[in-house]
Amino acid sequence: MKNTKKALYNVHILGDKSAPKILLVHGAGFYWETCFEPFIKEFKDNYCLIIPELAGHGKEDSSYMKSISDTAQLISNELLEIDINHIDVAYGISLGASVLCEIGLQKKIKIDKMILDSGQYVSMGEMTEQYSNFMADAFIALEQGNHFGSPVKESMGYENNEDVRALKPLLGEDISRETLVNTFKAVYNYDVRNTSEKLDSSVIIMYGTNEIYAPQSTPIITSICIDSPIEVSIADCGHAQALSEKPQEIINVVKNCL
Repeated sequence: MKNTKKALYNVHILGDKSAPKILLVHGAGFYWETCFEPFIKEFKDNYCLIIPELAGHGKEDSSYMKSISDTAQLISNELLEIDINHIDVAYGISLGASVLCEIGLQKKIKIDKMILDSGQYVSMGEMTEQYSNFMADAFIALEQGNHFGSPVKESMGYENNEDVRALKPLLGEDISRETLVNTFKAVYNYDVRNTSEKLDSSVIIMYGTNEIYAPQSTPIITSICIDSPIEVSIADCGHAQALSEKPQEIINVVKNCL
């Protein structure tokens, strides 16, 4: 891919680094390039796209994420190393929304506008280990063409069994079960409720209207924002379904933020 540079923490920089900057953070089990291909086509000629490739989610990467906090710090430090300390618009999906939220709370990088799409912001406590293993197996099964079972399909908005069609195109190839388990552990251990920091970005909370769990995060995110966030819901979509099947709707929100 032209105009692509890969930095130390697998941060891909596309386009002119002096142009307005868009940060995109992918979800658990997703691959950065397929996940954000429509965004790359839309923005790379006139903007600087910054896309981290999260631990264990590369084609030749057997590492795994240790925590949301550490991941956010590593990405922030890497951006500072390459003289990027300001982002115009940032979008994160699922795990990526949690990472993006933490980058904002750590305040090493100034983010003007932040779109948090269906993130996890409250720890699952003693259920973390069990649910991380359950979700890792569910994603492996999804890659093989098998639908989510209950209660995952209900909470993620896929009672209609559109999960394989919607999510499989976003998945990375050959991501190990160990990577998935540890990634989900990082997600389900993350909790913003005790933070003393506040998000000083303009925040948009996004989710699909078919999702059950994601909309419940609105009061949690609102509690850590200086300014009240805006909610944007994508009609008739489950978790990350808009990213896969209606990416232009998300792209339009990003454009409106620029």
